[in-house]
Amino acid sequence: MVRLLLLISLCLLSDNTERDSARQALAITEANDQAYRFPESDSLIRFAVNYYDRHGTRQERAKAHYLLGCVEADLFRRAEAIYELRQADRLIRDRQSNLQALIYSRLGYLLYEHELREEAQEVYVKAEQLALLRHDTLDLIYSRMQLGKVHEAWQLAQTFADSIDVRPTVLTALYSSYQQAGNTDSAAWAARLCFRLAPHPMRTWIAMYQLGEVMYQEQQYDSAQTLLQPILAIDHSYQLRADAAAILEKIALQQGDIAHAQLYQQQHLALQRSAHDALETNRVLRQQLNELEQQTDLRRQQQRLLIMLTIALALLLIAIITIIIYRYRQHRALSQQIQTMQTTRQSLIEEQWEASEVYQKLWHIVELVKQNPFTKENLDATDWQQLLVYADQRHHNIATTLRSKYHLSEDELHISVLMLFGVPVSQIGHFVHGYTRNTIQLKARQIPLRAGAEKGTLLRDWLQEVIDA
Repeated sequence: MVRLLLLISLCLLSDNTERDSARQALAITEANDQAYRFPESDSLIRFAVNYYDRHGTRQERAKAHYLLGCVEADLFRRAEAIYELRQADRLIRDRQSNLQALIYSRLGYLLYEHELREEAQEVYVKAEQLALLRHDTLDLIYSRMQLGKVHEAWQLAQTFADSIDVRPTVLTALYSSYQQAGNTDSAAWAARLCFRLAPHPMRTWIAMYQLGEVMYQEQQYDSAQTLLQPILAIDHSYQLRADAAAILEKIALQQGDIAHAQLYQQQHLALQRSAHDALETNRVLRQQLNELEQQTDLRRQQQRLLIMLTIALALLLIAIITIIIYRYRQHRALSQQIQTMQTTRQSLIEEQWEASEVYQKLWHIVELVKQNPFTKENLDATDWQQLLVYADQRHHNIATTLRSKYHLSEDELHISVLMLFGVPVSQIGHFVHGYTRNTIQLKARQIPLRAGAEKGTLLRDWLQEVIDA
């Protein structure tokens, strides 16, 4: 555990980026796997998996999940191992890569070992097809052997120089095939050859059992016992040990050794129960795998739902923004159109005003007053009526507002209108009862005050406020 923590610390505390740390974790795990070093935990590889799930390519994620599956298998977490290897298989893009072949090899073995035969069969069919595509004879031998094509596998193993290490494994399968067919001579040949080819100094346990079975069938009991008794001491493969105990029981009975026969019988029954329990464990494993797959499906559904909701919200937001922009543009276009119309209307009103008789008359009188303050020429009632109409047209109904809202008298209304038309204060008195300039100025101060404006507000400014309101 200390070594693992140091490795994690080196990855996390180094000056490298997080990606470099993940790369280191992946490389360390891969090196340990290739060197058959037993892992102490899955913490290191999970660091890499978590990183690549967030930032890696599909190929990087596939490799990380494959190595996690290998680690989980070494830690005897078989359900998690099969689940991770399946995850790697789903992620991989390059279906003719070496990684794909490794995934099939590990996954097929785990499924077959735990009696998940149908699933293992599917994997080995894919492995055979991949081996043919990649011209990989070793993988082709293994896959065909697992698919029951034992004789084809043996023919390949005999002609391929690099298959020396795999030949004992093929011969064990060939032995079982001959035994099932009742071909005892061929089965004995396969068992003897397998035993000779099996690695030294320790023979493979299956090879020892098969040759022991042949020795028993040939009534070479001492040789059979020599081969079968060591099998009872191994710490795995309950079924193999149970089968060895069953043969040893038969040999003891043949030899009249009742005590040892009973002992072997007890061992056989106990080991058979353990083998049965292992099958129960395999059923639990299938249930665990189903639960893991269901959890994955649920997460995928939740992710799909989240993506769909995100897309829906994004589309809704886009639609709302589009509508807002469209209405804003419509409003702006309408405002510009109204402004253009108002400007055009105002221009027409100005043209009409300047071309009117009352305009000509007003400014004619203004010029006369400048030359002769005592001139008798002035505006009549009709002229005043026209002036008030033009005042309303040019200044947003100012005359009507002054009369109805602020209740100005006729004199105050006329003073206000003349000031709006730009008539000088010195000439306004001529048009309104001949008031003096001082009187006009006094009334100009009083009008805003009576209307509620602050003291000192000029009439011209107050009139502009009324127009803008």
